[in-house]
Amino acid sequence: MTREDLARRQAELLAALVAEGPVPDGIDPARVGLEAEALRAKRRRALARLLPADVHTALGGDLTRHLDAWITAHPRATGTSMRDDADALVAALRAQGLLGRPRRRGWSAWRPR
Repeated sequence: MTREDLARRQAELLAALVAEGPVPDGIDPARVGLEAEALRAKRRRALARLLPADVHTALGGDLTRHLDAWITAHPRATGTSMRDDADALVAALRAQGLLGRPRRRGWSAWRPR
């Protein structure tokens, strides 16, 4: 197997794990599914901790659904922090009209709960 082939297979596996891509040939789909869910749950917990309290209040029981939709549609880019991820999620939710304007300005508005 060439380096290019290996890189392609690794990229396919990564897409299957974090972006609901197809599972590459020769890899057990059930195991990929379990690992993908574990990675989603880890990211979901980290994002939930970083979101401001007003987001939790505004979305209530729908928070998990919105987190899962965000995680699936927006795989984390290399070099981005979880803070950047949470900020982008909040900006997207505000753009969709699901959240009002923040009560405070500046970094303190995005402090973890």
